[in-house]
Amino acid sequence: MAKFWSNKLFYVASLAACSMMALSTGCASGGFKLTREYARWVNSKNIIIRIVLYILTGIVFAVTLLIDMVLFNTIDFWEGKVSAGDYQFKDQDKTYVVKHEFLNGTDRKQSTIQIFNDEKTLLQKVVLTQTEMGEIELYVDGKLKTRVSDINSLPVASFFNDEGKIVKQDLNVLGSTVAIAR
Repeated sequence: MAKFWSNKLFYVASLAACSMMALSTGCASGGFKLTREYARWVNSKNIIIRIVLYILTGIVFAVTLLIDMVLFNTIDFWEGKVSAGDYQFKDQDKTYVVKHEFLNGTDRKQSTIQIFNDEKTLLQKVVLTQTEMGEIELYVDGKLKTRVSDINSLPVASFFNDEGKIVKQDLNVLGSTVAIAR
């Protein structure tokens, strides 16, 4: 009888440990689109109905999270679509429009962040793009600000001024930043 309970306890403890690791280390990536769509539907209802739906359908959120985490995000990861998609966020008087895409049918990625005010005026545009050489470049309002090269071994970040000249290079060594003399 003790062996029966120890086996069951082992499986439950293993499942709990794996779940805690996935949730605490951020190993689940992707957009969680199914969960977001369900939450968007619930949030579109009247406040009283919304509260009742949250109480009564809490298990639906758990199921959609599990399906998103295990099935859809795994498929997206292996297909290389983890970050593909468009997102919009509102914070006080600013709206952030984020677009993640693949460039011209290649496996190179680009993320564009546009910041708008309440009058829909573009305040700032930030673009992170992957070059053909595997570098990552950061553009702010069309001007190159930072380039990170050699990202697969020991990354070097180059910082540019408004004229496009390198003002500083940093070598990231085990989490600490060391400036390279120019």
